[in-house]
Amino acid sequence: MSQKSLKKYLVSIFVGAGIGMFSSAILIFMLAAALSIGDIPAMLFSPLTVIILALGGFAGGFASSKISGEKGIFCGAASGTVYFLLVWLFGAFFEYSGFGTAALIKSVMIIIAGALGGIIGVNNVKRK
Repeated sequence: MSQKSLKKYLVSIFVGAGIGMFSSAILIFMLAAALSIGDIPAMLFSPLTVIILALGGFAGGFASSKISGEKGIFCGAASGTVYFLLVWLFGAFFEYSGFGTAALIKSVMIIIAGALGGIIGVNNVKRK
């Protein structure tokens, strides 16, 4: 693999992880607004955040594969992995809970969602 293609993949992976972080932040803000209004029961907060994290991983994988233009499953899964590590590290600043079963489930869901986003992103061709 040449330096140019490696740089292209790294840029697409990190940009995809950033897009995943941004999209999940928007969705979390919307969830917080819905919780403050009182439309959603508080016990649903934890499962909904996991779903939102998976949607962020999907968005990141989709964007990463669109940027790279090839190897969607690799770019999506790598973007999902970087996205999960960022979420896990930022979460450690606020509350240290270690790497337990919940973190393992979140990581698997995010990486699979990122890989699926990568597959869909690289195969999503504009039709004329």
